[in-house]
Amino acid sequence: MSTPDLIIRNGRVIDGTGAPAFDADVEVTNGKISFIGASTASAPNEIDAHGSVVAPGFVDIHTHYDAQAHFEPTMSPSSWHGVTTAMMGNCGFSIAPADPESVAWLINMLSRVEGMEVDALLEGVDFKGGDYGDFLNGLEGRIGINLVGYVGHCAIRRLVMGAAGSERAATDEEITQMAALVRTAMTQGAIGFSSSQLDIHSDHEGKPVPSNLAEPKELIALCAVLSEFDHGVIEFLPRSGSADFDAPDQELLLAMSEASGFKLININPLTLFPGNPEGHRNALAFCEEAAAAGHHIHPMYMINVKGIHFSLDSTFVLDEMPTFRRILTLPIAERSAELGLESNRVAMRSEFADTTGRSFVFGWADVSVASVSKDALSAAVGKTISELAHDAEIDGVDAMIDLALADGLETVFVWRRKADPALAAATKEIVTHPLTLAGSSDGGAHLLTFCGADYTTRTLTETVPDMMTLEQAVARLTSEPARLHGLNDRGTLAVGKAADIVVFTPEELGIDPITLLRDFPTGAGRLVFGAHGYDAVIVNGEPLFIDGIHTGALPGAILRPQ
Repeated sequence: MSTPDLIIRNGRVIDGTGAPAFDADVEVTNGKISFIGASTASAPNEIDAHGSVVAPGFVDIHTHYDAQAHFEPTMSPSSWHGVTTAMMGNCGFSIAPADPESVAWLINMLSRVEGMEVDALLEGVDFKGGDYGDFLNGLEGRIGINLVGYVGHCAIRRLVMGAAGSERAATDEEITQMAALVRTAMTQGAIGFSSSQLDIHSDHEGKPVPSNLAEPKELIALCAVLSEFDHGVIEFLPRSGSADFDAPDQELLLAMSEASGFKLININPLTLFPGNPEGHRNALAFCEEAAAAGHHIHPMYMINVKGIHFSLDSTFVLDEMPTFRRILTLPIAERSAELGLESNRVAMRSEFADTTGRSFVFGWADVSVASVSKDALSAAVGKTISELAHDAEIDGVDAMIDLALADGLETVFVWRRKADPALAAATKEIVTHPLTLAGSSDGGAHLLTFCGADYTTRTLTETVPDMMTLEQAVARLTSEPARLHGLNDRGTLAVGKAADIVVFTPEELGIDPITLLRDFPTGAGRLVFGAHGYDAVIVNGEPLFIDGIHTGALPGAILRPQ
Protein backbone atom coordinates (compact mmCIF):
# COMPACT_ATOMS: atom_id res chain seq x y z
CA MET A 1 0.00 0.00 0.00
CA SER A 2 1.39 3.39 -0.97
CA THR A 3 2.10 6.06 1.60
CA PRO A 4 -0.55 8.80 1.62
CA ASP A 5 0.50 12.33 0.68
CA LEU A 6 -1.83 13.98 3.20
CA ILE A 7 -3.75 12.89 6.29
CA ILE A 8 -6.46 15.02 7.88
CA ARG A 9 -6.72 13.69 11.42
CA ASN A 10 -9.28 13.83 14.21
CA GLY A 11 -11.96 15.62 12.20
CA ARG A 12 -15.73 15.46 12.27
CA VAL A 13 -16.49 14.20 8.76
CA ILE A 14 -19.58 15.51 6.97
CA ASP A 15 -19.38 13.59 3.72
CA GLY A 16 -21.74 15.74 1.64
CA THR A 17 -24.50 13.17 1.24
CA GLY A 18 -26.63 14.63 4.04
CA ALA A 19 -25.83 11.67 6.29
CA PRO A 20 -24.97 12.30 9.98
CA ALA A 21 -21.44 13.43 10.79
CA PHE A 22 -18.93 10.94 12.12
CA ASP A 23 -15.40 11.04 13.55
CA ALA A 24 -12.66 9.85 11.21
CA ASP A 25 -9.33 10.55 9.60
CA VAL A 26 -9.11 11.16 5.86
CA GLU A 27 -6.14 10.00 3.81
CA VAL A 28 -5.27 11.47 0.43
CA THR A 29 -3.03 9.82 -2.17
CA ASN A 30 -2.24 11.16 -5.63
CA GLY A 31 -5.03 13.71 -5.47
CA LYS A 32 -7.71 11.18 -4.51
CA ILE A 33 -9.30 10.17 -1.21
CA SER A 34 -7.67 6.83 -0.42
CA PHE A 35 -9.03 6.03 3.05
CA ILE A 36 -11.62 7.27 5.55
CA GLY A 37 -11.50 5.84 9.05
CA ALA A 38 -9.02 5.44 11.90
CA SER A 39 -5.69 5.93 10.15
CA THR A 40 -2.52 4.19 11.36
CA ALA A 41 -0.43 5.56 8.50
CA SER A 42 1.82 8.57 8.43
CA ALA A 43 2.19 11.20 5.72
CA PRO A 44 4.59 14.03 4.87
CA ASN A 45 1.72 16.50 5.25
CA GLU A 46 -0.78 16.19 8.10
CA ILE A 47 -3.55 18.48 9.32
CA ASP A 48 -4.99 18.21 12.81
CA ALA A 49 -8.73 18.83 12.42
CA HIS A 50 -9.69 18.29 16.07
CA GLY A 51 -12.79 20.38 16.77
CA SER A 52 -13.33 21.02 13.07
CA VAL A 53 -15.55 19.70 10.30
CA VAL A 54 -14.03 17.95 7.29
CA ALA A 55 -16.32 18.35 4.27
CA PRO A 56 -16.19 18.20 0.47
CA GLY A 57 -15.11 21.38 -1.28
CA PHE A 58 -18.00 23.62 -2.25
CA VAL A 59 -19.24 23.83 -5.85
CA ASP A 60 -20.22 27.33 -7.03
CA ILE A 61 -22.54 27.02 -10.02
CA HIS A 62 -22.77 30.69 -11.03
CA THR A 63 -19.56 32.66 -11.54
CA HIS A 64 -17.90 34.86 -14.14
CA TYR A 65 -14.25 33.97 -13.51
CA ASP A 66 -13.53 33.67 -17.27
CA ALA A 67 -11.48 36.88 -17.15
CA GLN A 68 -10.15 36.86 -13.58
CA ALA A 69 -8.70 33.37 -14.01
CA HIS A 70 -6.06 34.87 -16.29
CA PHE A 71 -4.57 37.16 -13.64
CA GLU A 72 -5.83 36.08 -10.17
CA PRO A 73 -5.44 32.29 -10.04
CA THR A 74 -7.17 31.53 -6.73
CA MET A 75 -10.54 32.88 -7.86
CA SER A 76 -10.91 34.82 -4.63
CA PRO A 77 -13.03 35.59 -2.77
CA SER A 78 -14.95 32.39 -3.66
CA SER A 79 -12.02 30.20 -2.64
CA TRP A 80 -11.75 32.04 0.69
CA HIS A 81 -15.27 30.80 1.37
CA GLY A 82 -14.51 27.13 0.70
CA VAL A 83 -15.22 26.90 -3.05
CA THR A 84 -12.99 24.36 -4.80
CA THR A 85 -14.92 24.15 -8.10
CA ALA A 86 -16.54 27.08 -9.92
CA MET A 87 -18.63 27.20 -13.08
CA MET A 88 -17.81 30.15 -15.32
CA GLY A 89 -19.34 31.50 -18.53
CA ASN A 90 -22.80 32.05 -17.06
CA CYS A 91 -25.48 34.34 -18.52
CA GLY A 92 -24.16 33.87 -22.05
CA PHE A 93 -20.98 35.79 -21.20
CA SER A 94 -18.02 33.58 -22.07
CA ILE A 95 -15.08 35.11 -23.93
CA ALA A 96 -14.73 32.17 -26.31
CA PRO A 97 -15.08 31.14 -29.04
CA ALA A 98 -13.85 34.39 -30.52
CA ASP A 99 -11.56 35.94 -33.09
CA PRO A 100 -9.24 38.76 -31.91
CA GLU A 101 -11.76 41.50 -32.74
CA SER A 102 -14.50 39.63 -30.91
CA VAL A 103 -12.33 39.16 -27.81
CA ALA A 104 -11.80 42.91 -27.50
CA TRP A 105 -15.51 43.57 -28.05
CA LEU A 106 -16.55 40.89 -25.53
CA ILE A 107 -14.18 42.29 -22.91
CA ASN A 108 -15.68 45.74 -23.37
CA MET A 109 -19.17 44.25 -23.10
CA LEU A 110 -18.20 42.39 -19.92
CA SER A 111 -16.78 45.56 -18.42
CA ARG A 112 -20.22 47.13 -18.76
CA VAL A 113 -22.72 44.39 -18.07
CA GLU A 114 -20.68 42.61 -15.40
CA GLY A 115 -19.16 45.69 -13.78
CA MET A 116 -15.44 45.16 -14.44
CA GLU A 117 -12.89 47.87 -15.23
CA VAL A 118 -12.11 47.54 -18.92
CA ASP A 119 -8.44 48.58 -18.72
CA ALA A 120 -7.82 45.89 -16.11
CA LEU A 121 -9.40 43.25 -18.32
CA LEU A 122 -7.59 44.35 -21.47
CA GLU A 123 -4.27 44.20 -19.62
CA GLY A 124 -4.93 41.07 -17.58
CA VAL A 125 -6.64 38.73 -20.06
CA ASP A 126 -4.06 37.08 -22.31
CA PHE A 127 -6.54 35.05 -24.36
CA LYS A 128 -6.40 36.63 -27.82
CA GLY A 129 -8.84 34.45 -29.69
CA GLY A 130 -9.55 30.87 -30.64
CA ASP A 131 -12.12 28.16 -30.16
CA TYR A 132 -13.52 27.08 -26.81
CA GLY A 133 -10.89 24.38 -26.43
CA ASP A 134 -8.13 26.96 -26.92
CA PHE A 135 -9.64 29.06 -24.15
CA LEU A 136 -9.79 26.14 -21.69
CA ASN A 137 -6.33 24.90 -22.62
CA GLY A 138 -4.90 28.35 -21.96
CA LEU A 139 -5.95 28.13 -18.30
CA GLU A 140 -4.54 24.67 -17.60
CA GLY A 141 -1.77 24.58 -15.00
CA ARG A 142 -2.26 28.16 -13.79
CA ILE A 143 -5.35 28.08 -11.56
CA GLY A 144 -5.86 27.39 -7.87
CA ILE A 145 -9.35 25.88 -7.97
CA ASN A 146 -11.17 23.75 -10.51
CA LEU A 147 -13.05 25.55 -13.28
CA VAL A 148 -15.92 24.31 -15.41
CA GLY A 149 -17.08 26.37 -18.38
CA TYR A 150 -20.28 27.16 -20.22
CA VAL A 151 -20.01 28.29 -23.82
CA GLY A 152 -21.82 31.61 -23.91
CA HIS A 153 -24.48 32.73 -26.36
CA CYS A 154 -23.10 36.26 -26.74
CA ALA A 155 -19.68 35.06 -27.83
CA ILE A 156 -21.21 32.66 -30.34
CA ARG A 157 -23.56 35.28 -31.75
CA ARG A 158 -20.79 37.87 -32.06
CA LEU A 159 -18.47 35.45 -33.85
CA VAL A 160 -21.13 34.43 -36.37
CA MET A 161 -22.95 37.73 -36.88
CA GLY A 162 -20.43 40.42 -35.98
CA ALA A 163 -21.98 43.77 -35.06
CA ALA A 164 -25.34 42.57 -36.40
CA GLY A 165 -25.54 40.24 -33.43
CA SER A 166 -26.41 43.27 -31.32
CA GLU A 167 -28.98 44.59 -33.77
CA ARG A 168 -31.27 41.92 -35.22
CA ALA A 169 -32.60 38.39 -35.23
CA ALA A 170 -30.48 35.66 -36.78
CA THR A 171 -31.17 34.00 -40.10
CA ASP A 172 -31.61 30.25 -40.34
CA GLU A 173 -28.12 29.91 -41.80
CA GLU A 174 -26.63 31.93 -38.94
CA ILE A 175 -28.45 29.75 -36.41
CA THR A 176 -26.97 26.68 -38.10
CA GLN A 177 -23.48 28.20 -37.79
CA MET A 178 -24.08 29.02 -34.12
CA ALA A 179 -25.26 25.48 -33.43
CA ALA A 180 -22.04 24.16 -34.96
CA LEU A 181 -20.03 26.33 -32.55
CA VAL A 182 -21.99 25.02 -29.57
CA ARG A 183 -21.38 21.46 -30.81
CA THR A 184 -17.65 22.06 -31.12
CA ALA A 185 -17.46 23.64 -27.67
CA MET A 186 -19.28 20.68 -26.16
CA THR A 187 -16.77 18.25 -27.72
CA GLN A 188 -13.93 20.42 -26.38
CA GLY A 189 -15.06 20.36 -22.76
CA ALA A 190 -17.87 22.86 -22.20
CA ILE A 191 -20.32 21.74 -19.52
CA GLY A 192 -23.16 23.24 -21.51
CA PHE A 193 -24.67 26.33 -23.06
CA SER A 194 -25.59 29.59 -21.32
CA SER A 195 -27.73 32.54 -22.33
CA SER A 196 -29.77 35.37 -20.86
CA GLN A 197 -32.40 37.87 -21.96
CA LEU A 198 -32.72 40.25 -19.03
CA ASP A 199 -33.44 43.78 -20.22
CA ILE A 200 -30.98 45.15 -17.67
CA HIS A 201 -28.13 43.63 -19.69
CA SER A 202 -26.84 46.32 -22.06
CA ASP A 203 -23.42 46.48 -23.68
CA HIS A 204 -20.84 49.25 -23.58
CA GLU A 205 -22.51 50.93 -26.56
CA GLY A 206 -25.94 51.02 -24.90
CA LYS A 207 -27.28 48.25 -27.12
CA PRO A 208 -28.86 45.01 -25.88
CA VAL A 209 -26.32 42.25 -25.33
CA PRO A 210 -26.41 39.87 -28.34
CA SER A 211 -28.39 37.11 -26.63
CA ASN A 212 -31.24 39.53 -25.97
CA LEU A 213 -31.90 39.72 -29.71
CA ALA A 214 -32.33 35.96 -30.09
CA GLU A 215 -35.77 34.72 -31.05
CA PRO A 216 -37.17 31.56 -29.40
CA LYS A 217 -36.33 29.40 -32.44
CA GLU A 218 -32.66 30.34 -32.06
CA LEU A 219 -32.50 29.45 -28.38
CA ILE A 220 -34.35 26.20 -28.97
CA ALA A 221 -32.01 25.24 -31.84
CA LEU A 222 -28.89 25.89 -29.76
CA CYS A 223 -30.27 23.92 -26.81
CA ALA A 224 -31.09 21.07 -29.19
CA VAL A 225 -27.37 20.52 -29.72
CA LEU A 226 -27.16 19.23 -26.14
CA SER A 227 -29.46 16.34 -27.04
CA GLU A 228 -26.54 14.90 -29.00
CA PHE A 229 -24.49 14.47 -25.81
CA ASP A 230 -24.82 12.34 -22.70
CA HIS A 231 -23.82 15.33 -20.58
CA GLY A 232 -24.92 18.93 -20.81
CA VAL A 233 -26.47 21.73 -18.78
CA ILE A 234 -28.32 24.87 -19.84
CA GLU A 235 -27.99 28.05 -17.81
CA PHE A 236 -30.55 30.70 -18.76
CA LEU A 237 -31.95 33.93 -17.38
CA PRO A 238 -35.40 34.45 -18.97
CA ARG A 239 -36.54 37.95 -19.90
CA SER A 240 -39.25 37.93 -17.23
CA GLY A 241 -37.07 36.19 -14.66
CA SER A 242 -36.54 39.19 -12.42
CA ALA A 243 -40.16 38.92 -11.30
CA ASP A 244 -41.60 35.51 -12.16
CA PHE A 245 -41.98 33.74 -15.48
CA ASP A 246 -44.63 35.01 -17.86
CA ALA A 247 -46.44 32.66 -20.25
CA PRO A 248 -44.04 33.16 -23.23
CA ASP A 249 -41.00 32.47 -21.04
CA GLN A 250 -42.63 29.40 -19.52
CA GLU A 251 -43.33 28.09 -23.00
CA LEU A 252 -39.76 28.88 -24.06
CA LEU A 253 -38.19 27.14 -21.05
CA LEU A 254 -40.21 24.00 -21.64
CA ALA A 255 -39.32 24.00 -25.33
CA MET A 256 -35.61 24.49 -24.59
CA SER A 257 -35.76 21.63 -22.10
CA GLU A 258 -37.49 19.26 -24.49
CA ALA A 259 -35.18 20.14 -27.37
CA SER A 260 -32.12 19.44 -25.22
CA GLY A 261 -33.33 15.98 -24.30
CA PHE A 262 -34.63 17.18 -20.93
CA LYS A 263 -31.24 18.35 -19.69
CA LEU A 264 -30.93 20.35 -16.47
CA ILE A 265 -31.79 24.04 -16.86
CA ASN A 266 -30.31 26.25 -14.17
CA ILE A 267 -32.20 29.56 -14.08
CA ASN A 268 -32.08 32.90 -12.29
CA PRO A 269 -31.92 33.37 -8.51
CA LEU A 270 -35.17 33.91 -6.66
CA THR A 271 -35.86 36.48 -3.99
CA LEU A 272 -38.74 38.64 -2.80
CA PHE A 273 -39.24 41.63 -5.07
CA PRO A 274 -41.20 44.40 -3.29
CA GLY A 275 -43.32 45.07 -6.35
CA ASN A 276 -44.19 41.40 -6.84
CA PRO A 277 -44.57 39.66 -3.45
CA GLU A 278 -45.91 36.45 -5.02
CA GLY A 279 -43.34 36.28 -7.80
CA HIS A 280 -41.07 33.70 -6.16
CA ARG A 281 -44.04 31.46 -5.37
CA ASN A 282 -45.30 31.69 -8.93
CA ALA A 283 -41.85 30.79 -10.22
CA LEU A 284 -41.56 27.81 -7.88
CA ALA A 285 -45.04 26.61 -8.83
CA PHE A 286 -44.01 26.64 -12.50
CA CYS A 287 -40.85 24.65 -11.69
CA GLU A 288 -42.94 22.12 -9.74
CA GLU A 289 -45.36 21.68 -12.64
CA ALA A 290 -42.44 21.30 -15.05
CA ALA A 291 -40.83 18.68 -12.81
CA ALA A 292 -44.03 16.68 -12.75
CA ALA A 293 -43.88 16.63 -16.57
CA GLY A 294 -40.29 15.36 -16.62
CA HIS A 295 -38.37 18.63 -16.92
CA HIS A 296 -35.46 19.64 -14.69
CA ILE A 297 -35.71 23.41 -14.18
CA HIS A 298 -33.94 24.65 -11.07
CA PRO A 299 -33.75 28.26 -9.84
CA MET A 300 -31.03 29.39 -7.46
CA TYR A 301 -31.65 30.71 -3.99
CA MET A 302 -30.31 34.09 -2.94
CA ILE A 303 -29.19 34.32 0.66
CA ASN A 304 -26.41 36.87 0.56
CA VAL A 305 -27.02 40.46 1.61
CA LYS A 306 -25.18 42.04 -1.24
CA GLY A 307 -25.59 45.75 -0.69
CA ILE A 308 -25.67 47.35 -4.14
CA HIS A 309 -22.90 49.91 -4.69
CA PHE A 310 -22.95 52.11 -7.77
CA SER A 311 -21.43 55.26 -9.23
CA LEU A 312 -22.54 57.10 -12.34
CA ASP A 313 -19.19 56.62 -14.08
CA SER A 314 -19.62 52.85 -14.37
CA THR A 315 -22.93 51.45 -13.10
CA PHE A 316 -25.37 49.04 -14.78
CA VAL A 317 -27.87 49.18 -11.89
CA LEU A 318 -30.00 51.88 -13.55
CA ASP A 319 -29.97 50.36 -17.04
CA GLU A 320 -33.58 49.18 -16.91
CA MET A 321 -34.60 52.82 -17.30
CA PRO A 322 -34.08 53.92 -20.94
CA THR A 323 -32.89 57.47 -20.36
CA PHE A 324 -30.44 56.40 -17.66
CA ARG A 325 -29.13 53.60 -19.93
CA ARG A 326 -28.70 55.90 -22.92
CA ILE A 327 -26.81 58.54 -20.96
CA LEU A 328 -24.72 56.26 -18.74
CA THR A 329 -23.22 54.49 -21.75
CA LEU A 330 -21.92 57.73 -23.27
CA PRO A 331 -18.28 58.86 -22.93
CA ILE A 332 -17.76 60.62 -19.61
CA ALA A 333 -17.70 64.19 -20.98
CA GLU A 334 -20.89 63.68 -22.98
CA ARG A 335 -22.46 61.82 -20.09
CA SER A 336 -21.88 64.73 -17.73
CA ALA A 337 -23.34 67.20 -20.19
CA GLU A 338 -26.45 65.09 -20.78
CA LEU A 339 -26.97 64.55 -17.04
CA GLY A 340 -27.17 68.31 -16.62
CA LEU A 341 -30.01 68.82 -19.10
CA GLU A 342 -33.42 69.45 -17.55
CA SER A 343 -35.18 67.62 -20.39
CA ASN A 344 -33.27 64.47 -19.42
CA ARG A 345 -33.92 65.05 -15.73
CA VAL A 346 -37.68 65.16 -16.40
CA ALA A 347 -37.50 61.80 -18.16
CA MET A 348 -35.30 60.32 -15.45
CA ARG A 349 -37.60 61.40 -12.65
CA SER A 350 -40.54 59.86 -14.49
CA GLU A 351 -38.71 56.59 -15.17
CA PHE A 352 -37.51 56.28 -11.59
CA ALA A 353 -41.03 56.79 -10.27
CA ASP A 354 -42.37 53.97 -12.48
CA THR A 355 -41.22 50.72 -10.85
CA THR A 356 -43.07 48.43 -13.25
CA GLY A 357 -40.98 45.40 -14.17
CA ARG A 358 -37.79 46.70 -12.58
CA SER A 359 -35.32 44.37 -10.85
CA PHE A 360 -33.78 47.08 -8.69
CA VAL A 361 -36.56 48.96 -6.92
CA PHE A 362 -35.57 51.21 -4.06
CA GLY A 363 -36.50 54.44 -2.37
CA TRP A 364 -34.07 57.25 -1.76
CA ALA A 365 -34.22 56.63 2.00
CA ASP A 366 -32.49 53.29 1.31
CA VAL A 367 -29.67 54.84 -0.75
CA SER A 368 -26.80 56.59 1.01
CA VAL A 369 -23.48 58.11 0.02
CA ALA A 370 -20.71 55.59 0.61
CA SER A 371 -17.75 57.67 -0.54
CA VAL A 372 -16.73 60.78 -2.48
CA SER A 373 -13.51 61.62 -4.28
CA LYS A 374 -13.41 65.32 -3.39
CA ASP A 375 -12.75 66.37 0.21
CA ALA A 376 -15.05 69.35 -0.18
CA LEU A 377 -17.99 66.97 -0.52
CA SER A 378 -17.12 64.77 2.48
CA ALA A 379 -20.06 66.11 4.50
CA ALA A 380 -22.36 64.11 2.21
CA VAL A 381 -20.84 60.75 3.17
CA GLY A 382 -23.22 58.67 5.25
CA LYS A 383 -26.27 60.77 4.38
CA THR A 384 -29.19 59.29 2.50
CA ILE A 385 -30.32 60.70 -0.81
CA SER A 386 -33.62 61.54 0.88
CA GLU A 387 -31.77 63.71 3.40
CA LEU A 388 -29.78 65.47 0.69
CA ALA A 389 -32.93 66.02 -1.37
CA HIS A 390 -34.82 67.37 1.64
CA ASP A 391 -32.03 69.78 2.53
CA ALA A 392 -31.84 71.10 -1.04
CA GLU A 393 -35.62 70.98 -1.58
CA ILE A 394 -35.22 68.95 -4.77
CA ASP A 395 -36.16 65.49 -6.05
CA GLY A 396 -34.00 62.49 -5.15
CA VAL A 397 -32.94 61.95 -8.76
CA ASP A 398 -31.65 65.52 -8.90
CA ALA A 399 -29.90 65.19 -5.53
CA MET A 400 -28.05 62.08 -6.67
CA ILE A 401 -27.05 63.50 -10.06
CA ASP A 402 -26.04 66.92 -8.69
CA LEU A 403 -23.71 65.33 -6.15
CA ALA A 404 -22.25 62.97 -8.74
CA LEU A 405 -21.60 65.81 -11.20
CA ALA A 406 -19.86 67.84 -8.50
CA ASP A 407 -17.66 64.80 -7.84
CA GLY A 408 -16.70 64.01 -11.42
CA LEU A 409 -19.25 61.15 -11.36
CA GLU A 410 -17.02 59.25 -8.90
CA THR A 411 -19.39 59.36 -5.92
CA VAL A 412 -20.17 55.84 -4.71
CA PHE A 413 -23.75 55.29 -3.57
CA VAL A 414 -24.98 52.20 -1.76
CA TRP A 415 -28.45 50.70 -1.59
CA ARG A 416 -28.97 48.50 1.45
CA ARG A 417 -32.25 46.68 1.76
CA LYS A 418 -33.72 47.16 5.20
CA ALA A 419 -34.57 44.22 7.46
CA ASP A 420 -37.92 42.89 6.35
CA PRO A 421 -39.85 40.01 7.97
CA ALA A 422 -41.51 39.29 4.61
CA LEU A 423 -38.09 38.97 2.95
CA ALA A 424 -36.88 36.64 5.70
CA ALA A 425 -39.97 34.45 5.33
CA ALA A 426 -39.65 34.34 1.54
CA THR A 427 -35.95 33.50 1.79
CA LYS A 428 -36.75 30.54 4.05
CA GLU A 429 -39.37 29.31 1.57
CA ILE A 430 -36.89 29.54 -1.29
CA VAL A 431 -33.85 28.10 0.49
CA THR A 432 -35.72 25.05 1.77
CA HIS A 433 -37.53 24.28 -1.48
CA PRO A 434 -36.33 20.96 -2.98
CA LEU A 435 -35.98 22.38 -6.50
CA THR A 436 -33.77 25.37 -5.65
CA LEU A 437 -30.00 25.28 -5.88
CA ALA A 438 -27.41 27.10 -3.80
CA GLY A 439 -25.84 29.84 -5.87
CA SER A 440 -26.11 33.43 -7.08
CA SER A 441 -22.55 34.40 -6.15
CA ASP A 442 -21.67 36.06 -9.50
CA GLY A 443 -18.05 35.56 -8.43
CA GLY A 444 -15.65 37.53 -10.63
CA ALA A 445 -18.29 40.04 -11.73
CA HIS A 446 -19.93 43.27 -10.53
CA LEU A 447 -16.67 44.02 -8.78
CA LEU A 448 -17.55 47.53 -7.63
CA THR A 449 -21.26 46.85 -7.16
CA PHE A 450 -21.55 43.91 -4.79
CA CYS A 451 -19.87 40.72 -3.64
CA GLY A 452 -21.94 37.54 -3.52
CA ALA A 453 -19.20 34.99 -2.94
CA ASP A 454 -20.10 34.81 0.74
CA TYR A 455 -23.25 32.75 0.03
CA THR A 456 -21.49 29.52 1.01
CA THR A 457 -20.52 30.81 4.43
CA ARG A 458 -23.95 32.36 4.90
CA THR A 459 -25.57 29.01 4.08
CA LEU A 460 -23.55 27.34 6.84
CA THR A 461 -24.09 30.08 9.43
CA GLU A 462 -27.54 31.52 8.71
CA THR A 463 -29.61 28.49 7.72
CA VAL A 464 -28.37 26.17 10.48
CA PRO A 465 -30.22 25.01 12.53
CA ASP A 466 -33.45 26.92 11.78
CA MET A 467 -33.81 25.91 8.14
CA MET A 468 -31.69 22.75 7.96
CA THR A 469 -29.04 20.71 9.72
CA LEU A 470 -25.35 21.35 9.14
CA GLU A 471 -25.16 18.08 7.22
CA GLN A 472 -27.99 19.21 4.93
CA ALA A 473 -26.39 22.64 4.45
CA VAL A 474 -23.11 21.01 3.40
CA ALA A 475 -25.01 18.79 0.92
CA ARG A 476 -26.63 21.91 -0.57
CA LEU A 477 -23.15 23.27 -1.32
CA THR A 478 -21.50 20.04 -2.46
CA SER A 479 -23.24 16.86 -3.60
CA GLU A 480 -26.40 18.55 -4.93
CA PRO A 481 -24.70 20.88 -7.44
CA ALA A 482 -22.06 18.29 -8.32
CA ARG A 483 -24.60 15.55 -9.03
CA LEU A 484 -27.01 17.72 -10.98
CA HIS A 485 -24.22 19.14 -13.14
CA GLY A 486 -22.58 15.79 -13.86
CA LEU A 487 -19.43 16.29 -11.76
CA ASN A 488 -19.49 12.71 -10.57
CA ASP A 489 -16.05 12.63 -8.93
CA ARG A 490 -16.72 15.72 -6.78
CA GLY A 491 -19.18 16.73 -4.10
CA THR A 492 -18.82 13.88 -1.58
CA LEU A 493 -16.04 12.47 0.56
CA ALA A 494 -15.63 8.86 -0.51
CA VAL A 495 -12.70 6.62 -1.37
CA GLY A 496 -11.73 7.13 -5.00
CA LYS A 497 -13.26 10.62 -5.28
CA ALA A 498 -11.15 13.69 -6.02
CA ALA A 499 -9.71 15.14 -2.84
CA ASP A 500 -11.43 18.55 -2.88
CA ILE A 501 -11.82 19.15 0.84
CA VAL A 502 -12.73 22.02 3.17
CA VAL A 503 -11.86 22.00 6.86
CA PHE A 504 -13.74 24.54 8.96
CA THR A 505 -14.57 25.24 12.59
CA PRO A 506 -18.34 25.88 12.81
CA GLU A 507 -18.14 28.00 15.95
CA GLU A 508 -15.57 30.30 14.34
CA LEU A 509 -17.08 30.48 10.87
CA GLY A 510 -18.01 33.97 9.75
CA ILE A 511 -17.81 36.77 7.20
CA ASP A 512 -15.55 39.80 7.42
CA PRO A 513 -16.89 43.29 6.63
CA ILE A 514 -16.94 44.23 2.97
CA THR A 515 -13.63 45.75 1.85
CA LEU A 516 -12.40 47.52 -1.25
CA LEU A 517 -9.21 45.94 -2.61
CA ARG A 518 -7.14 47.41 -5.44
CA ASP A 519 -5.18 44.31 -6.36
CA PHE A 520 -6.15 43.80 -10.00
CA PRO A 521 -4.24 44.95 -13.09
CA THR A 522 -3.96 48.75 -13.47
CA GLY A 523 -4.89 49.04 -9.77
CA ALA A 524 -8.53 48.25 -10.47
CA GLY A 525 -10.68 47.84 -7.40
CA ARG A 526 -13.11 45.17 -6.22
CA LEU A 527 -15.42 44.76 -3.26
CA VAL A 528 -14.82 41.56 -1.29
CA PHE A 529 -16.14 39.79 1.77
CA GLY A 530 -13.35 38.00 3.62
CA ALA A 531 -13.94 34.85 5.63
CA HIS A 532 -12.78 33.37 8.89
CA GLY A 533 -13.12 29.93 10.42
CA TYR A 534 -11.78 28.04 7.38
CA ASP A 535 -8.79 26.00 8.56
CA ALA A 536 -7.89 24.54 5.17
CA VAL A 537 -9.08 24.55 1.57
CA ILE A 538 -7.66 21.59 -0.34
CA VAL A 539 -7.94 21.16 -4.12
CA ASN A 540 -7.08 17.87 -5.82
CA GLY A 541 -5.29 16.75 -2.68
CA GLU A 542 -3.08 19.82 -2.29
CA PRO A 543 -3.67 22.59 0.27
CA LEU A 544 -4.53 25.87 -1.43
CA PHE A 545 -5.19 27.81 1.77
CA ILE A 546 -4.17 27.05 5.35
CA ASP A 547 -5.82 29.32 7.92
CA GLY A 548 -6.76 31.72 5.14
CA ILE A 549 -3.21 32.06 3.79
CA HIS A 550 -2.46 31.01 0.22
CA THR A 551 0.18 28.29 0.21
CA GLY A 552 1.40 29.33 -3.22
CA ALA A 553 0.16 26.12 -4.79
CA LEU A 554 -2.01 26.14 -7.91
CA PRO A 555 -3.59 22.68 -7.88
CA GLY A 556 -6.77 23.51 -9.79
CA ALA A 557 -7.77 21.86 -13.03
CA ILE A 558 -10.11 22.48 -15.94
CA LEU A 559 -12.86 19.91 -15.51
CA ARG A 560 -14.20 18.62 -18.80
CA PRO A 561 -17.37 16.54 -18.47
CA GLN A 562 -17.17 13.09 -20.03
